[in-house]
Amino acid sequence: MDKEINVELIAFELIANSGGAKALFLEALDAAIESNFELAEQKIKEGKQLLQNVHSSHAELLTAEANKQINNIPLLLIHAEDQFMQAESALINAEKTIKIFRKLNSK
Repeated sequence: MDKEINVELIAFELIANSGGAKALFLEALDAAIESNFELAEQKIKEGKQLLQNVHSSHAELLTAEANKQINNIPLLLIHAEDQFMQAESALINAEKTIKIFRKLNSK
C-alpha cells in the first residue's frame, strides 16, 4: 500500500522555510548596505540552508505526485510553490546586489 502524503503539512513546511529564507536574504542585503559583508554572507548561508529544506520537501511532493499519491492540488500548495519561487528569486537578487555593493565599497 502506498504511503499517505500529508500535502498540507508539506505545503506549510514549504511556506515556512521559504519565508524564513526570504527574510534572511533581506537581512543579508541590509548588512551589505552597511558594508558588513561578513554578516551578509552568513545570512545568505543560513537562507540557503532553509532553501535546502524546501528543496527536500519539494522533491518529496514531486515523487508523491509521480507515484499517484496526490489526487488533487490544494490552493495552499499553489501558494507554497509561489513562496518557493519567490525565495529562489530573492536569493539570486540578493547575491547579485551584494556583489554590486562589494564593488562600490572597494572603490
